[in-house]
Amino acid sequence: MKMKEIEKVDVTVIICTRNRASQLASVLDSACKLIIPAGLVWEFVVVDNGSTDGTADVVAHYLDLLPIRCVREDTPGLSNARNRGVDEAKGDYICWTDDDVVIDPEWLSAYAAAFKRHPEAAVFGGRVLPFLVKPTPAWFEKARYDWPIVSLQAYRDFGDDIVPLTFKGGKTPYGANFALRATEQKRHRYNPELGVSPLHKRVGEESDVIYRIFKDGGSGWWVPGSKVNHIIPTKRQTLSYLFDYSYLVGETFAYLRDNYPADNHLLATGSPPPDYNIGKLLLYWRALHRGVKFILATILKKKSRFSIFRDFGFYAGAVSYRRQK
Repeated sequence: MKMKEIEKVDVTVIICTRNRASQLASVLDSACKLIIPAGLVWEFVVVDNGSTDGTADVVAHYLDLLPIRCVREDTPGLSNARNRGVDEAKGDYICWTDDDVVIDPEWLSAYAAAFKRHPEAAVFGGRVLPFLVKPTPAWFEKARYDWPIVSLQAYRDFGDDIVPLTFKGGKTPYGANFALRATEQKRHRYNPELGVSPLHKRVGEESDVIYRIFKDGGSGWWVPGSKVNHIIPTKRQTLSYLFDYSYLVGETFAYLRDNYPADNHLLATGSPPPDYNIGKLLLYWRALHRGVKFILATILKKKSRFSIFRDFGFYAGAVSYRRQK
C-alpha cells in the first residue's frame, strides 16, 4: 500500500542506513511480514544518510507493500540521520531498528500493546538476538555468550517478564530495538558528537538520549515480545572487530567522562569499563601493557585473553579522544 497523507499516526518506524542496500532489502522483506494490530495507523521512514548505492531504488520497491517513504540526510553521522528521522516522524511513538536485522512478525504489535499497557512510560526496549553468519570461528562460537564477545553482537535479553528499564545494572535497550514516546524524543535529540560518524569513532547516541529522558523524570519498560535477529557477518566474528568495537567504546566513554563527570558510570550499560580518569601517559602505558598481556594470555590459551584484548582496544580509544582534545 502506498503511503497516504493521514492526520494522525500512532507509530513511526525508523531505520537509518548508508550504503547497505542489500541488507536493507532483507529487513524490509521481514517488515512485510509484520502482524499489524487492527486499527493501528503506522508509517515507515527510511533515512538515507548519503548513500551512493541503490538504497532509494530498494525503498521504492516496497511502496506498494509498506506505508514507507525515504528521506535523505546528507550530513554524515548516525545522530544526524536519527534527528532527521525525528523531524520526519508523525507518530505518537517512534520505534527504532537497524538495517542489519530481521524483524520478528510480532515486533510492532508487542510495542503497540506495551504503549497501551504503560501510558505513563516514555522508553521501551526489546530483544536483540544475534544470528551468526557461517562459517563461525570455533573460538567465537565457544565464547559468544561470554563477555566481552557477547557485547560485539549487541545481544539484549532481559527474559520473559515485563520489568522496568533502568541504568542501574545496565537494564536499558540497544539501538537495534527500542522505542520512545515522540513527545520526549522530540525534546531530547541525538548528540552529533556521539554515534557512528566519519568524523569520530563513538557509539552510545541512543543511551545518551534514554539517559536524559530518565534524568528528566521519564520511565521505561522491557517488552519481551518485541524481537529482532541481529545479523552478525563473518567480518564481525574476528579479533580485529573486537579491537575496533572496544576502541569505539573507549573513545565514547572518554567523551562521556568529560561531559557527565558525576553520572558517567550510569551510562556504562555493560560490564564496568576500565579506569579512564588517569593521565595521558598512564593511558598509553595501560594500552601497551594490555597489548603485551594479551599476547602472553593467547600463548597460554587463557580464557581471559578476550577481556584483556578488549581493555587494550578501550584504552587505545580513550587515548585517541585525549589526543583529539
